[in-house]
Amino acid sequence: MDRELRIQKLTELIRRHEPYSFKELTYKNTRGKLDVYEIPVEYLIFNQYNGRIGTYVKTHEKQYGPIDASTPEGEKIIVDFLWYSKEKRNKETQQDIEKNGQLEYGIVTKDGIVIDGNRRCMLLKKIAKEKHDSPTYFKAVILEDTFKDNSKEIRKLETTYQMGVDEKVDYNAIEKYLTCKDLSSDFTNEEIGRMMGDKPSKIKEYLEILKLMEKYLNQYGYDGMYTRLNEETVEGPFVDLRGYLEKQTSGKGIRNRDWNPEREDVDDLRQIYFDYIRAGFRTAHGIRDIGNPSKGKGFFNHKKVWDEFSSRYFHDVDDKINLNEPSLEEFRKKTPNENAEKIISARDKDWEKNVKKSMENNYFRTKRKLDDNNKANNPIELLTRAKNTLEAINTENDAFDVSVLNIVKEINSLAWDFQQVIKKKLKDK
Repeated sequence: MDRELRIQKLTELIRRHEPYSFKELTYKNTRGKLDVYEIPVEYLIFNQYNGRIGTYVKTHEKQYGPIDASTPEGEKIIVDFLWYSKEKRNKETQQDIEKNGQLEYGIVTKDGIVIDGNRRCMLLKKIAKEKHDSPTYFKAVILEDTFKDNSKEIRKLETTYQMGVDEKVDYNAIEKYLTCKDLSSDFTNEEIGRMMGDKPSKIKEYLEILKLMEKYLNQYGYDGMYTRLNEETVEGPFVDLRGYLEKQTSGKGIRNRDWNPEREDVDDLRQIYFDYIRAGFRTAHGIRDIGNPSKGKGFFNHKKVWDEFSSRYFHDVDDKINLNEPSLEEFRKKTPNENAEKIISARDKDWEKNVKKSMENNYFRTKRKLDDNNKANNPIELLTRAKNTLEAINTENDAFDVSVLNIVKEINSLAWDFQQVIKKKLKDK
């Protein structure tokens, strides 16, 4: 059904039918009770840019071009996105609608675009199709404006309902960042904050985090492929990294950093952090030690620790593997008929398999170095640990051969130096 016909059908419905109920809401800065009507679902189309499925839609359009929600093909794509974005929750809601009917009223524009209630409308259409039940009605307020005629006020209303404090928990983490970006062209951070129930400073932070996420996608050739960020464990590292980069760049809020890094050093920190995220190090504390500016934490706070860590990374990962990794286009040529998401997933898995062990070893080796660095003024603890480590070495193992001779000599030399320092102190007494 085209736009003009939808407007005609909804106009006739308002003229010929009594309201079913009312819904209280604020629209165009006025709070009031607006009539709710029972609308045949075939009069309505989904809003493909609603916050619930933004990542899926933007990723799809990056690959295949715009979606036309008014066509059967476009509607099917959006229905699939809505369904699979929260499949478990959708199944529960569908059962509830089948048992109790639609209890929460939606909002639609004069030209039949669903502003609030896309998921409920999708489920009603799904139920009607499965049960061959027609007509099926979606209970909703019909606004006096089309989306085109008053897009700013409608987007404001939509955001308030979709991304308000009580609703944000029902959305994928990445969606709030994309919503902020979409709104930022027409609204200030203060206005967006009021819609989303956040402070302007939080909106600024969301936009900065999204820029960081987009740099991450760009680093691997995945521009616009926002579904790569949908995993729940991905958001946290980017939130942390934004704060780390801000502090490490400005020098504010850092305690006991023993050097003044250049811009290029901070860029290295970001690149390495990105690679650790890509390699799957995403748990709550999994990679915080890399850039944490807190006292006694963070490889980047200590030049000697950072230089050793970053040198091993560039030698073992960046130079040997990253520089030789096939591009996304090369992967596509191998499987031209494969879905882009699957191609990217296969590429990332191949890369992770090649770097995981090296990156893991480097991380824990450096963490041990950092711990030792923090205990530099506790020689008994460090020497006891070193002694226990040396005693644990199996000298009968084939790996204990001439290749370890140089490091054994270095250990022996250090032990000799320690003895001389102690002898001097005894002599000076």
